[in-house]
Amino acid sequence: MDSILERIYPLGHLAVAIVELIILLFAYPFFRLSKNWAMIVLPVVLVALIYDNSILFSGKFIGAGELLENLSQIRYLLHYLTVPLFIVVAIELAYASAAKWANKFVRVSSWILAFGLAGYDVIKNYLGLELKLETFAGILRYVPVNANIPIITIIINVFVLLVGIGIWVRTGNWRWLFIGAFISLLGNALPMAKVGTLPGSVSESILALSLLLTQYHLEDNIDESIPVPKPPKGWESGEYSGYQVFWKDVEKEGKIIYTIYQVGSHKNGDFVRIYAPQEPYRKDGKLKVITYLHGFSLCLPQFYEQHLEYLAKKGLYVFFPDYQKSDYPDFPKGNETLETQKTTRSTLKYWLFNSGALLMKLILRRDVNKRELKILVKEDIWKGLRVVLSALLLIIVVNIISLFNREYTKNVLHMITTVIYSLISSPIEWLSFATNSTAMGWEKLCEHSKAVQNLDLSKKEIDFYVFGHSLGGLLALSWPYYLKENPDQKLEKFHPKQIITGDPAPDTIMGIPPMAVAILRVFRFPFVTQPLKIQNTGTELKVPTGILHGNDDKIVKPTEWVKLPRSQGKGSFFDIASTEKKIYFSTSNKEKDLIANHNESVTNTTYYGDGFMKSFGGAKHEPNAYNCQYIWPALLAVVIDDVQANELKDGHGFVLKDFKVLDEPT
Repeated sequence: MDSILERIYPLGHLAVAIVELIILLFAYPFFRLSKNWAMIVLPVVLVALIYDNSILFSGKFIGAGELLENLSQIRYLLHYLTVPLFIVVAIELAYASAAKWANKFVRVSSWILAFGLAGYDVIKNYLGLELKLETFAGILRYVPVNANIPIITIIINVFVLLVGIGIWVRTGNWRWLFIGAFISLLGNALPMAKVGTLPGSVSESILALSLLLTQYHLEDNIDESIPVPKPPKGWESGEYSGYQVFWKDVEKEGKIIYTIYQVGSHKNGDFVRIYAPQEPYRKDGKLKVITYLHGFSLCLPQFYEQHLEYLAKKGLYVFFPDYQKSDYPDFPKGNETLETQKTTRSTLKYWLFNSGALLMKLILRRDVNKRELKILVKEDIWKGLRVVLSALLLIIVVNIISLFNREYTKNVLHMITTVIYSLISSPIEWLSFATNSTAMGWEKLCEHSKAVQNLDLSKKEIDFYVFGHSLGGLLALSWPYYLKENPDQKLEKFHPKQIITGDPAPDTIMGIPPMAVAILRVFRFPFVTQPLKIQNTGTELKVPTGILHGNDDKIVKPTEWVKLPRSQGKGSFFDIASTEKKIYFSTSNKEKDLIANHNESVTNTTYYGDGFMKSFGGAKHEPNAYNCQYIWPALLAVVIDDVQANELKDGHGFVLKDFKVLDEPT
């Protein structure tokens, strides 16, 4: 038994120190965003706790002697100085929860009391402190010769406990500060001589975490129970068959050019924005409809909006579904920055509680019988843990980067949460979201048009096309495969006549940083365990197909599609079954600041910082020559002029002035 404890206790203190470091990485950015200066206390206390556990873990490696004794002296000093500061945090939390007694006088007095208690502890317990060497369960440490009962620590725990009860009563549901304080009280009340240092260290970490989460909860006033977002000024709304539909007319010189419709929500995975022209283009009596698929995590229409509007002005119906469950706002603000985001998005609380909610939803699904429940609970608990751990790793990286470069982290937490949401689904489910959101969007558009404009679109014939960028390009190329594998009457209308893509990936892992892929493999996410590959889906791709690629794409290198010499037929391009297919490679023109990199299909990336987007295939502030001379005219030629996607050329699909398009990569 003793040998087991000798392994558990040192590793336990190391684990506690690591957990406290993680909490600190959340607490420090939060302190910078918080309006409450008292929150500086938590990072300070956490630093002291990390130091305390690090010394306890490393004592046996340092060995008995003057060095360990001096380090232990500092350990006790930090403890005496910082623990009373919990009073300040507790009173500030009471004030934030609208406790009437926590007035300005009490808040100011809390600092005086905290420093007074710290001074008392230092004078009574630290000055003249004599230490002796002691070993317990593999922990080599110096302890006071005349150890006293930690009265002040216990009193502070009781005080925080009472504050926690008050917050629980006032909020009606937030009991976590009470729970954290109660655990801390129990941990510190245990006799250290018999149980050692680990229970007290764990309980103090839990108290610090509960304080931090409570502050997050009280500062964030997001009501996540509201299922319908409030649209900005200028949007109208109505309900059709259980769905809330928003719409806004876009006018020019007093004349409606097109109407933007929006259905569903990014968080629910059924978001779709529709651009419906007032005077639709027809050919042979048929309407022209395009589903436009975004790149991985680029779920906002804003990233491609100028192209979407351009197509709508040409008389085309454009559907932009978010095929990933994402954390993007349904109606983003143009001036949204890291400072103005709700702090919930960058917190441990957000992932702990939202992942827990997801876990419970999975466990409590109605279609589960009793025999399956035990297996399901086990699988979904592991799934929930994977979500939490992966989120922690990613958010920690972002918080570290944000300490040095704010430009790299502008709004990037939305992308991180989108990545985590996406990990829960397999890539084939993304295709399901895309196809079904398109069908649902068409259905709501038809209902609205009939009710408001007396126009029955459901009886109109359409020519349907799919365009996709990056990962959306792979989904576009895999669209026929999904329809073949999942026959559905409501999808019959959406068999593409032609498919065209910009810088597509040949499989879902392509372009994802190797470190991220390695982490995902460890946690066995469907994203990497059940990838979507053109090698498999290309067998059903038999319509005219065009791939518009950048010769200098650093994310999905051209040689992933065509390996030289091309005459040998190597590369993913040759997994496409269609005999009417072609891949084009645009060149760069550095004199015009045109780099044929991965994100040239995108028209605007200002939602993120330029430094961040340059690392992921290019930053864009507006359309450039690659949009206006390459991607836009090519798609328009395919849809309006019926040019086959494999027969595009300058003057017949391209309008090349500033760069060239090659048949092979260089």
